[in-house]
Amino acid sequence: MSPITATRTEPRRLGLLGGITWHSSLEFERLLNEGVNTARGGSSAADLLVRSYNFQTIADAQAAGDWEGLGQTFAKDAKALEAAGAEAILICANTMHKVAPAVASAIDIPVIHMLDATADAIEAAGLDTIALLGTGYTMRDPFYRDHMAARGITTIVPEEPTLQEVHDLIYGNLARGIVPEGAAAWTRGVYDELKARGAQGVISGCTEIPMVLTADDVADPYFDSMALHVDAALRFALT
Repeated sequence: MSPITATRTEPRRLGLLGGITWHSSLEFERLLNEGVNTARGGSSAADLLVRSYNFQTIADAQAAGDWEGLGQTFAKDAKALEAAGAEAILICANTMHKVAPAVASAIDIPVIHMLDATADAIEAAGLDTIALLGTGYTMRDPFYRDHMAARGITTIVPEEPTLQEVHDLIYGNLARGIVPEGAAAWTRGVYDELKARGAQGVISGCTEIPMVLTADDVADPYFDSMALHVDAALRFALT
């Protein structure tokens, strides 16, 4: 993350819609707290309100295609966080940004958007064709690629059945904190195939992907959506 010079006496309060999964939610909280402490020093920490979900409930609704219901749930909870004093909302998952419009329309505070933070970094790097690794919903659904296309960025995803295998790795293992033997090498191989198709770098488009693929694993630009999202949130909170 880029260094941030804090200009506020107290950080703005952030509302987190997390538990998607709880492993990534803990990482969000850790990075936000560390970022505030680095900028402010002493015993400073982030001011956070957290709504952590039972991921099984979320996963069941996703599998059933109940995105409208999920949008209503997230919108209601965002309103509750706003009422409790949150000054901005973070949806702590790439896939659940599918319901970001429903959340944004329900509240009077900003949604700090993970996809925008990622697109900003890709634009700054001067790239326009990027591999995307994430859940099947993120890779198949137009919400992600359309959002990037609006910024002039083409996303390349694995072909079937590899795409489904990436999804199964996330939901069947990584979401439970399990990294199967050989999963990291396999994921690097998936990226190599996307690079051969023209990808100039890779988006870690699921908050669990860094469990099997990090910037140290690829020679090309690596865009960690979680770290970029946190960076954007810290800039809002501290300046």
